[in-house]
Amino acid sequence: MLSPEALAQLVRTVTLERTGERALDALALAALKITASRNVIIGRVDERGYVDLMHGAGLDWTEETRETLKVADKSGGGIIAFVAAKGGTFVTGDVHNEPRYRDQFSSTQSEVAVPVHDHHGRIRAVVNLESDRPNAYDREHVLLCETIADLVSVVIEREDIERREEALIQIGSALDSALSGEELIERVLQVAGDVLRFQSCSIFLFDPERELFMLRGSVGTLKSQVGGVGYRAGEGCTGWVCQAGLPLRLDDPQSDPRWKGSVLEFPKEQIAAYLAVPILYRSRSIGAIRVLRRASDNPYLDNRFTEDDERLLVAISEQVATGLENIRSLQKAIRVEQMAAWGELSAKSSHMIGNRVFALKGDVNELGHLLEERSVDWGAVRDLQKSLGTNVTRIEEILQEFRDFLTATQLRFSEANVNEIVEETVREVFPKRSEIALHLDLDRSLPTIKVDATKLRRAISELIENSLLWFEQGHLRVATLFAGDQHLRRTSLSSGRRYVAIEVADQGPGIDEERKQLIFRPFYSSRVKGMGLGLSIVKGIVDAHGGAIYEDGAIGEGAHFVILLPIEPAG
Repeated sequence: MLSPEALAQLVRTVTLERTGERALDALALAALKITASRNVIIGRVDERGYVDLMHGAGLDWTEETRETLKVADKSGGGIIAFVAAKGGTFVTGDVHNEPRYRDQFSSTQSEVAVPVHDHHGRIRAVVNLESDRPNAYDREHVLLCETIADLVSVVIEREDIERREEALIQIGSALDSALSGEELIERVLQVAGDVLRFQSCSIFLFDPERELFMLRGSVGTLKSQVGGVGYRAGEGCTGWVCQAGLPLRLDDPQSDPRWKGSVLEFPKEQIAAYLAVPILYRSRSIGAIRVLRRASDNPYLDNRFTEDDERLLVAISEQVATGLENIRSLQKAIRVEQMAAWGELSAKSSHMIGNRVFALKGDVNELGHLLEERSVDWGAVRDLQKSLGTNVTRIEEILQEFRDFLTATQLRFSEANVNEIVEETVREVFPKRSEIALHLDLDRSLPTIKVDATKLRRAISELIENSLLWFEQGHLRVATLFAGDQHLRRTSLSSGRRYVAIEVADQGPGIDEERKQLIFRPFYSSRVKGMGLGLSIVKGIVDAHGGAIYEDGAIGEGAHFVILLPIEPAG
């Protein structure tokens, strides 16, 4: 029978160990004890298409038994390799009647193997239980093994998050210390290779004299060609990204009509996956970051780039753009503010992520208490496993706020109807059922203006969500109108231009005069949730549009935020 106490100890190992390697070793040892298995193995599937049997425990498990298997479904290739290939749970009560069995330990009679999936559905590991007794594993053992697999997934996802955070922090440090564009690029490439483990990474930047997007740095065989090769705008997939200013992720790049296959880190026939994102500054493309993944002869290897890879590369490219412009002494005011805030931003994000890790520990402890009950409620166990995943998502949201703060001023302008943006944002943000009455007061005569619609929606939604946090009953008014002299007098904007005003007014407690000057500063917040970057992100977005934002409410009467945006672009 399974011991709930032992199982509780198993789940606690996820947070007791500080590193993923030690956590997986501890999980293997705890699983061995609570399943009465002879051996437990956790094999990690790598990007080459192999399963590294590096974590295990048992009577037959030693340092010498660690090995690497190729993911495959052939007979005699091993049950672990088969599960890594096919992705389904495998149970056998007599391994000697199983053609896929590989005689690793002569004592093995029964075996259970369960795949470990990440949130993209990719197989990242395999959990394997082995017994020296025939028919040793029943449905309860399979459920336990699947629970162990869920915990292994949490460990691996946590490692991924830590690796992405480390990459952002290291590149952020480079923004602060790099004295030249070459130094910054070299640091980014080092992070791409060492931290993110991209097989290849190259950076292209526009050279106005040659009118080419020239190779300025590379991880791979292109290093010797830095400064000597490049793409014309629109040439090949990379030139298309540079020209269009849009990301491009391809699973079979050779089949894309834009593909050219020049300036590559390895032969074009060896390329399985392609990802490139533009380096944008104020909606202007100044280059691109490109990563490639080599094809494998293993048909079961899923080496496609994911949405997470794309989002991370976009975040890196945005930091690169900011860093390059800072180094070139462009937008000096933005550089000074960003550099001054960087240390506090890193520390704050680390603190917030630490709080979420603490919440993860709380979930695990709660799971432990649940499992100490006489009868294990597997449904409740699954619910808490989902909660663990939710807290991982919260960490991702913190990183997203981190990124939003850095990129608030990087805009992509297009003609847009402000009323439509406001209506769409309200429809998405305002709760369907609420004690608060919503009043939309939109001036339909407003002209279209040039804005970054995505960033403007972000700013409006932040103001609405901020208001909804401060009161539960009353009225929320969202309005658009032509700005008048009474608006402009509250700002330093030129009175010789016309502006559109967007107002968000609530019936909350209001903001006192002293705090009105502080609320738009980074990290200033009177709320527990978040990093205190919300209103500073809003201000960055509005300022980058050439507009202004201020708060015009009265204490006890509610907050009243006003955004002013120019109708005609400057100059």
